[in-house]
Amino acid sequence: MTGLPRRSFDPFRILDDEQRRRHLAGYLRHLEERNGTPDLAARTLSRRERAFREIEVKPVEWEGEVDQYGFFAHFFGSARPTIDARTLWLVAIAKANEGESYGVDLELSAFLERGAEDVHPIELQLMLEEQYHSRILVEACRTCGIDLELRKPRWGQRWMIHLIQVLPEQLRWIPVLCGEVLGSTVFKLLLDSCHLFGAQPEVEARLRHLLGEIWLDEVFHVAFLRARLGPWSVRCAQAMLPLAARMLMKDVPQLAALGCDRAELARRLRTPLEIPPGTTWMEADPPVA
Repeated sequence: MTGLPRRSFDPFRILDDEQRRRHLAGYLRHLEERNGTPDLAARTLSRRERAFREIEVKPVEWEGEVDQYGFFAHFFGSARPTIDARTLWLVAIAKANEGESYGVDLELSAFLERGAEDVHPIELQLMLEEQYHSRILVEACRTCGIDLELRKPRWGQRWMIHLIQVLPEQLRWIPVLCGEVLGSTVFKLLLDSCHLFGAQPEVEARLRHLLGEIWLDEVFHVAFLRARLGPWSVRCAQAMLPLAARMLMKDVPQLAALGCDRAELARRLRTPLEIPPGTTWMEADPPVA
């Protein structure tokens, strides 16, 4: 894709009804081609499951010392000893999906109670994709010598997640859009930081592949929610974004040590999101006059 112009979109640009219809139809076709058949009971997507098994049977492992104590001290918040940049990166990826993993588990359990036939097909695939994100991040940590078990988030995060679940349909997706905008921004930063593992090219390549899968999904989740929500909801999400960003920096302070402090995160959030190269179904925003 070298030489092709960078295509992007504003997560909060208001779409007209025809643009929304076109986008949702294109996204559903993309999901069917990329994911295969969803299985709610097994919580799997057929093509993703095959791809993930190929990763598991061909493991790549970091060779050398790993700061286990520093990682878990930062991850559990029991202490913050000085740690190297690679360990900071691992803590950040481990914490970035912690609350989302808990929320997705609750959401999929609610889907099971309702029955797959009553769940919006895109919402089902979106939540199953998030399920794979948790597995991917555990695999990324394992690649770097860290055996991670995702824990329940702090009670404050759990309270917020349960609140979102019981909100009316027209409100509950507003904070989700905020979270996906933050996720796509942070995972692009983490993807671009895989060079920290460049001393072992196979490890760097594996991490780029794993983080790239998450970043691509997160960008498309933002685009889906922009098309799904009405103008009022999109504007509300935009207004909530600074508060959500402050909460993220509090939960994942390691981002600042990786070069993304509050000011840098705010700058990145003002920048349109990159559309992943090779994406033909998604329309870029028109040039600003």
